[in-house]
Amino acid sequence: MAVELIGAAGMTEELKQTYDRKMLSIAVKDTIFMNYGEKKPIPARGGKSIEFRRFERITVTDGSYTLVEGTLNLHQTQATISAVSCTISQYGMYSQISDLLEAQAFDPIVAEYSEKYGLAMAEALNILVRNEWSNATTLQYSDSATVVGTSGTGAVGSGNYLDAAELLEMKRTLRRNGARTYDANRYICFIHPDNTKDLFEDPDIVDAFQHAAARSDNNPLFTGVLGDWMGIRFIESNFLKVRSSYGMSGADIYEVMVCGKEAFGVSELSAMSARLIMHSKEIEGGALESYSTIGWKAALAVKILNNDFMGLIYCASSRTPSA
Repeated sequence: MAVELIGAAGMTEELKQTYDRKMLSIAVKDTIFMNYGEKKPIPARGGKSIEFRRFERITVTDGSYTLVEGTLNLHQTQATISAVSCTISQYGMYSQISDLLEAQAFDPIVAEYSEKYGLAMAEALNILVRNEWSNATTLQYSDSATVVGTSGTGAVGSGNYLDAAELLEMKRTLRRNGARTYDANRYICFIHPDNTKDLFEDPDIVDAFQHAAARSDNNPLFTGVLGDWMGIRFIESNFLKVRSSYGMSGADIYEVMVCGKEAFGVSELSAMSARLIMHSKEIEGGALESYSTIGWKAALAVKILNNDFMGLIYCASSRTPSA
């Protein structure tokens, strides 16, 4: 007697596929740049641009302020107020979801759209911050490099990795510029994971953590998180700008940002905060209620407030030394 087998002969239709109701996780970006900007919202009915003002230092020249007894002080000084302005722009994305898709799809489509649009909004707004950082004028090139480009003398390329010496040089630049620190007397360094790997191979960094850091499970050599070093607090992000094949011999070029407080500003509209927007098919779907909509919308401006308070280090990494 023949044995009936599932999925064979007359039992073909009995072999079905099971679907896991929980959808798989996706890779996400580290969208944390906005957290470190000087946040100044524009109030309702306050227009769509904002002006940041700075009362500049009064220059003191050695010997220029000595007073002579019994005479009128002739060392009159004039002050300067500088202004930096930026204008809000609006951003957004949306999708239309048919009534059948919403009602009959196996997966919770609306819920998934909500979650993914939330991530997309965070990425989009942090791209605006990242792009503004690229306009910084305090620039440093790793090692002996002097330019960025795919060819030419002194271009950043293979071997020009981020190391302790580069970080100390940028910190010195910011200190000489009088850049304010964040809390705990630290500058912030936004660093890509590829550059983190190179730093953990720098003996100066490793020795500091090995001999000066606390001997515990929280030591960076165990956690893999750089934390603080020499007055610099490292913030690792896989969302920093990497210029693909932009260096000598096609090496990828990384923009490592080191900044102090009030280096850049972030402004939103108080009356129109960034948010997800959902409209049901009863509202949006027309006479036959054919579709619903979901998306995100935001109004944002990002501006460098003081180029002396921030600097970019252009470097390569051991991951992509050349194309």
